[in-house]
Amino acid sequence: MVRCFMDKKDLITEWLKKSEHDLGTAKITFLNKPEYSDTICFHCQQSVEKALKAVWIKLGIKIVKTHDLLFLLDKISEIKDIESEIYKYCEY
Repeated sequence: MVRCFMDKKDLITEWLKKSEHDLGTAKITFLNKPEYSDTICFHCQQSVEKALKAVWIKLGIKIVKTHDLLFLLDKISEIKDIESEIYKYCEY
């Protein structure tokens, strides 16, 4: 991604598109090779990470290099009220 030349809306769209690609990869792998659970989980995590980073951009938070879903959620919750229920899905 060429972030420095993209406006906010385009950048959010790009992150969400990449999130969808990771989720699609996880689904295809699950349907065709369910025994590849590590790869499926990796792409699911990547999908959520990219979606959360799109939210960061929307909220005006500067993106940092991290793969920690709880960290990403915590930063969002400092600005927006997040249902505590969502945290249980990011524990692993």
